[in-house]
Amino acid sequence: MKGLILIIVILMALGFIEPTYASPLTAFKNPPDCTMSNAVDSATELVLECRLIPTDNAYVDDLLPTKSFGGSGVLIVENVPSVPVARNYAFLKFDLAASLPSSLVQSGARPENASLQMYVRLMNFFYNASVEIHTASPANWTENTVTWNTMPQLVPDNVSINIVQNGTWARWDIMRLIHPLSNSSQELAFAAISSETSWRNLIWFDSDEYAFANGTTSPTLDLIFVEPYLTIETPFPDIPLSVGSRTLRTDANGTVKLLIPWGNYPVALPDMVPISNGTRAQFVSWNDGVNSSSRMLSIGNNITLDAHYGIQHELNVSSPYGTVAGAGWYFEDNQATLTLSSTAVPVEGVEGWLGARHVFDHWAGACTGSSSFCTVTMSRPKYVEAVWRVDWSQAVIAGSVLAIIAALLTFLRKKRTKPRAPRLRKRTSSGRHRRNRVSSAGRKRT
Repeated sequence: MKGLILIIVILMALGFIEPTYASPLTAFKNPPDCTMSNAVDSATELVLECRLIPTDNAYVDDLLPTKSFGGSGVLIVENVPSVPVARNYAFLKFDLAASLPSSLVQSGARPENASLQMYVRLMNFFYNASVEIHTASPANWTENTVTWNTMPQLVPDNVSINIVQNGTWARWDIMRLIHPLSNSSQELAFAAISSETSWRNLIWFDSDEYAFANGTTSPTLDLIFVEPYLTIETPFPDIPLSVGSRTLRTDANGTVKLLIPWGNYPVALPDMVPISNGTRAQFVSWNDGVNSSSRMLSIGNNITLDAHYGIQHELNVSSPYGTVAGAGWYFEDNQATLTLSSTAVPVEGVEGWLGARHVFDHWAGACTGSSSFCTVTMSRPKYVEAVWRVDWSQAVIAGSVLAIIAALLTFLRKKRTKPRAPRLRKRTSSGRHRRNRVSSAGRKRT
């Protein structure tokens, strides 16, 4: 009898016989367990420890490439030089969204520690198996559908340990395989394989369906999260800022540092900080490229934000006439261009009607020249004045023309109204005869 048992064990070790387990009458899976340590005071980080049970775990067999072994009580990992070579890979999938607080996933938290544990039920009697853990795609497979032919692609990067004893927990530190959580990656999947072909590389781990341990030997993914610090660095002491509903002020070094629970928060800094008369600091961008002083921030891990400000100086411009474009605030050492919209404006009243004009003469202050535009380098606050003068030349010409016209009109009027001398009738012989006849007729009546 003992010889038969020995033969069975040897055959199992060589991969010719694989164990089968009856499904437990009462299937049991431990719920995910997250515990948070109590903070001593507001300056002590909270620590969240989570133990996740796989939602799917199964192994695949290259000699039975279309068979699924989901629901088996064990996860077999082997790579032994039997004829043909027997290879088995174990796959595990964990649902982060269903197992972790939503704030961790939504904020993209990355654990401080991450380890995968599997209970060693049976291993080859050489007692020195080498097992690697690879990350795998969690998509498009379950423990009841995955086979050798349909198994997900493995990421080459891996962590490996040697296992030397039955009835122990094998533990892999998988921190370097874990990326920050995100809403687009709410599941994690791993594969346990043995890359080296050797008689020693055959091992059986308990699955979460192992019938005789009530789930106490199920594989687990252990994650430890530490409450993050948010650090905001600015160039200015004692300026206000807000994080969520909290209003804070920077310290003497221009910094705010606070512990904050995992989550998404609005963060706002002053867009402008006064420095002196005519000089201010204008927000430019954060160190991560965001160029608005108010933003939403996902805080899942320690994060430091550096606020970049630029110094600005004010350019003041005055002009009694016309409009000057270009006045305002400019970043230090940048150039400002002033442009005068019009260089001539009519004088008000009769003089303007006659053609008198205010004309632009030159720039004064931080700008020189008589062109309608000028350029100023803003190394400090500056003032520019547009100087104008009155141009009477058109009014003189118009006045002269009007004077000539007025004189001419006067002359013509006088000439038209001058009195005429009386006209003398020219006496003719016929006239004298007519008068003589009249006189003769009168004498005859008498």
